[in-house]
Amino acid sequence: MALHEAGVPMRVCRKRTEESNGKRGISMIQIAICDGCEADLLRLKGMLTEIMEKHAICHRIHEYSSGEKLLEAKEVFHLVFLEIVMDGMNGMEAAKRLCWRNRFTKIIFQTNFGEYCKEAVNRTHAFAFLEKPLQAEEVEEQVREFLESNGGAQDIMVEIRNVRYMLDRKEKRKASLNLPVKDIIYFEHLKVQKEIRIVTETGEYRYTEMMSELEERMKPLGFETCCRGMLVNLERIEKIKRHEIFLDTGDTLPLSQRRVAQFKGRINEYMHGR
Repeated sequence: MALHEAGVPMRVCRKRTEESNGKRGISMIQIAICDGCEADLLRLKGMLTEIMEKHAICHRIHEYSSGEKLLEAKEVFHLVFLEIVMDGMNGMEAAKRLCWRNRFTKIIFQTNFGEYCKEAVNRTHAFAFLEKPLQAEEVEEQVREFLESNGGAQDIMVEIRNVRYMLDRKEKRKASLNLPVKDIIYFEHLKVQKEIRIVTETGEYRYTEMMSELEERMKPLGFETCCRGMLVNLERIEKIKRHEIFLDTGDTLPLSQRRVAQFKGRINEYMHGR
C-alpha cells in the first residue's frame, strides 16, 4: 500500500466545532504547579512529565513556590495544581484570582490538610482535590478527566516518533512530528507491515507502536476503536448506518458488529462532554 503524499489536500472537511464557536486552539497544554514545598513540587512535576510523555501530549510545566509568584506569571494556564496552605497568599485566594483572569483554567487543589477540601472546592469551584502524599494513579486519573472534559482537546498536539511519509514523491523521515489531534482522521494498524498508518487531512504517515498503547493514549482525546486495528476520531464522524461509519471526508470505515453498542455509547458520552 503506497503512502499518500503529505501536503496533498484530501476532500474539504466540515469546520471543527471550536472554529465555529470562536474558541482558540490550545496546541500545547500549559500546566502550573504552585507549592511552597519544593520536594512535593518536584515529585508532582516528575509524575506529570511521565504522564504527559506517556500520552505523547505536547506540554509545558511551570513551577511556582507561592500564590503571589503564580499570579505574576503572564502565561494563561489550562491546568493548575495548587497547594492550599502556603506562606503569604493561600491557595484559595490564588485560585479565586486565577478564575477571575481566565474562567477556563482548571484548578486541582492538593494539600496535607483534608479539612480544607470542602471549603476550597465550594469557594472556588475547583476541578478536583487531591490529598497528599499524591499517588501517581490519582494524578493520572485527574489528567485524563481534564483531557476528556476539556473543550479544546481536539487542538492539542500529540507527538509521533520515528515517522516516515511522502513529500514531493520522495520518502522522508522525522525523528519527531507534532500533529494536531483535530487533523487526525483515523489510525490503522497494518498487520503485515507491523506499522501504524495515520490518515490526516493532508496526507498519511507511518510509524511503529503497539496498538494497545496507542488506544490508551488517544481515547482520552476523543478517539475510539471501531474494529480491530482501527481507531477513529469521533469528531470526524457524520453518521453511523448499520455497520458503517461515515466520515466528514466522505470516506467510510467498518464498525464491528460486537462493538456497535459500546461505540454508540462512547459517541453519546463524547457529544455530551464537549
